[in-house]
Amino acid sequence: MAQMMKNANVVNTEVMIDWLNEHLEKEMKFSSLCRVDTTLTGRAGDTVSVPKYSYIGDAGEIGEGGAIPVVQLSAETEEVTVKKAGNGVKLTDEAILSGYGDPLGEAAAQLTLSIAGKVDADVLGVLKTIGGEMTHTDEANTISADLVADALVLFGESDSEGKALIVAPAQLASLRKSEGWLKATDVGAEQLVSGAAGMIHGCSVIVSEKIKASGGKYENYIVMPGALTLFLKKDTEVETDRDIVHKTTVVTADKYYAVYLSNAEKAVKVICKA
Repeated sequence: MAQMMKNANVVNTEVMIDWLNEHLEKEMKFSSLCRVDTTLTGRAGDTVSVPKYSYIGDAGEIGEGGAIPVVQLSAETEEVTVKKAGNGVKLTDEAILSGYGDPLGEAAAQLTLSIAGKVDADVLGVLKTIGGEMTHTDEANTISADLVADALVLFGESDSEGKALIVAPAQLASLRKSEGWLKATDVGAEQLVSGAAGMIHGCSVIVSEKIKASGGKYENYIVMPGALTLFLKKDTEVETDRDIVHKTTVVTADKYYAVYLSNAEKAVKVICKA
């Protein structure tokens, strides 16, 4: 990869941009849980107004000749602000040209992981805002199949849809010991998320080191498709700058995006014992 990304002493930014954009989505663990919205692409401004419509209620029974009631469709709007995630590395000409290891390829890979990590952290930050009506708390017990089953009750009749459960690595063993655990190799196409560790009660289990215990408790999340929206302003941008005195090249990468909890009824927060 390094040979493709360098041209003499200059980093080939076009090749690196293509590589980062291709690999970034794979590295973002939670991107598959988000509906991707590109309406901001090419538009001026750094905010987007998102409507939240209120349910008009169940239809009523209308007698013969009776009038059908007409209600106003109402909606609240929320402003979502676009963020910029970015990072950079400095490479010497000697490192790029020596052929020892693959410093340019390593730089591209780490920039990808760095931006993906920031987007994933923001997804979790949005999930932390889930309200009490969609929160299941059981601080006396650690995560288990039974605890997950109790939390799923909050979805009501929509529980039949696909879901993903986000857990910490230390919690995975408890789920694997449950009778209802399905290994990833046994689940196949039923998995909602590529790379899931397995499935419990219809939830594809995602393991993330970003889930950490705090105050003797874990906060886990069960997410349905449509709960989250990822607004993308533009593709990942890569720029380089040469220092001709020290013969070094600085490579930076950045991405403009916003994450939004677009349907709070499709995400559950689970608080349990660590």
